[in-house]
Amino acid sequence: MKTFFAVASASLLLCAAQPAQAQDVDPSSTQSSAPGLAASVRVGTLGYGAELDYPFNDSWNLRLQANSFSYDDSFNESDIEYDGELDLSTFGALIDFRPFAGSFKLTGGFFSNNNSLSANAQSAADKVFDIGGARFAGAANDPLRLSASIDLGKSTAGYLGFGWGNSYSSGITFNLEFGALFSGKATADLAASGTAYNVAAPQQQFDVEGTSALAVQFRQELATEQANLQADLDDFEMYPVVALGLGYRF
Repeated sequence: MKTFFAVASASLLLCAAQPAQAQDVDPSSTQSSAPGLAASVRVGTLGYGAELDYPFNDSWNLRLQANSFSYDDSFNESDIEYDGELDLSTFGALIDFRPFAGSFKLTGGFFSNNNSLSANAQSAADKVFDIGGARFAGAANDPLRLSASIDLGKSTAGYLGFGWGNSYSSGITFNLEFGALFSGKATADLAASGTAYNVAAPQQQFDVEGTSALAVQFRQELATEQANLQADLDDFEMYPVVALGLGYRF
């Protein structure tokens, strides 16, 4: 992947250098030479981003972009309150085709996808977790701790989209884009630590990572909870993309 981006970046730089080479050969062609490299900033559902693009002609152009965003919030899943963090991180290589040689464009390409969600929950004195088909609470001196890790799709994702923008003209550029990142199914992983007890038998405390029969039963319930979370995620195989971009073409 790193090799691809190195080659693509070098290609952009070589393309950007071509108008200058043409000027050396024929100075009179300056007025008719194609615009060069453009740099822009973006904001959208992939986060905040930066982008480079080069037009081969008024119908085709190549774009490289990077997007990132982080957001903290709490959410409820199966009656368990989690403190979560959403981390968005993508790097993309895209080709735009303008069928009418105007502002409307069709886009295809792929992204390196590192979008993920992590979450943690910890039992308090009166906090009960519904895990699988049972109810558990944590010990006062060693609370029950749950952690969830969700990868939002595969590490490489295809992309299709459409939009509008004055990409070919020199000067200020503005772009509006809609599309879908075909990231595939998200994968969930649940883990637990601490000391817990089943609320039906509060005197029987156990280490959730131990080897006792109660600990084994707890981990079976935790596996059921993970399967329920995975089932909730299985329907989401595409990530919607909406983005606005503003930049300058040299």
